[in-house]
Amino acid sequence: MTKTSAEPGDGKVALSTSPHAIRLRQLALVGVILTLAVWVAYAFLVPMAWAAVLAIAEWPLFRRARARWPGHDGLLSICFAAATALIVLVPLSMAGVSLVQESQAASDWIARVQKTGIAQPPWLAGLPLVGERAAGAWRDYLGTPGGANALLGSISASSVFGWTKSIGAELARELGLFLITLIALASLLSRGDAIRDHGNAVATRMFGEFGEDFLERMIAAVRGTVNGTALVSFGEGALIGVGYFIAGVPQPLLFTLFTMLLALVPFGAWAAFGVASLILIGTGSVLAGALLFGFGVTVMTVGDNVVQPSVIGSAVELPFLLAMIGAFGGLAQMGLVGLFVGPVVMAALLLVWREWIRPRVEGEETRT
Repeated sequence: MTKTSAEPGDGKVALSTSPHAIRLRQLALVGVILTLAVWVAYAFLVPMAWAAVLAIAEWPLFRRARARWPGHDGLLSICFAAATALIVLVPLSMAGVSLVQESQAASDWIARVQKTGIAQPPWLAGLPLVGERAAGAWRDYLGTPGGANALLGSISASSVFGWTKSIGAELARELGLFLITLIALASLLSRGDAIRDHGNAVATRMFGEFGEDFLERMIAAVRGTVNGTALVSFGEGALIGVGYFIAGVPQPLLFTLFTMLLALVPFGAWAAFGVASLILIGTGSVLAGALLFGFGVTVMTVGDNVVQPSVIGSAVELPFLLAMIGAFGGLAQMGLVGLFVGPVVMAALLLVWREWIRPRVEGEETRT
């Protein structure tokens, strides 16, 4: 007979004291507390996700450093967080300085063009079939001050500086969130062993042997995705950057930094070196622009289809469609961190699906 905490008729609410009922109430309490915790920390979920991703990616290096200098976990975690800050902030600072300089140059160019028009490229009239018409359209709509004003009338120096100011405000906000990420990263690294032991215990208790294996594979997926994507993107951007310098692209260092960053996004680097190629073609360097575009296509094709799969290895075995959905979907929902979290979520879905369907398939084969 199930016991209760009060006898009927004494005016008190009767609660079952059976182990199952107590367990349900405990789970309900945990659910309420987790919901409240997510609600309170909602604004910091993305920085915490970044910290978790970075901690998983840096953990093997941190463990080697800890083995070499034992007993200094706290100091080492702070050093790793500081190194992460330098790796992120130095390129962004260089890009920010270049953008400020280019915004001034852009505003001067706009003011000059609105007075004189945009000069026609010398190669435009020589295009087969459409050269004369294209040159005439350029003279009518871009080559005169009136045409240039119609195209750029809404753009002024004040609007350019206003755009730069808005970017500065957004950058200040992101830097504040990045500081939270660094603090969380140092904390996660210093307590990494305890966090991993607790995670394994919870996963095993809730899902059995599959839970511990699932957790290990998800950690490997995060580490492989981050390291593979970051290293390959940096290498692709650096190689294409060499092409920028050789081809004579304006502001080649700025284009190189943007290519490295955009290479994290599927097809992002293609847009970067595509714009650089169009700039060269527009200034008359048709051959250099075409060669730069071909070089960029070669680098990205080899990097995305040969190098990156070999670097990531078997940690994330995703079909192209799921990988693309994970990357773009994660980017849309969580920002840049979603590029790493999204594919891992898709990998988790695939792993759970295979674990669920495998026993059924094996059972059917046994019966037949």
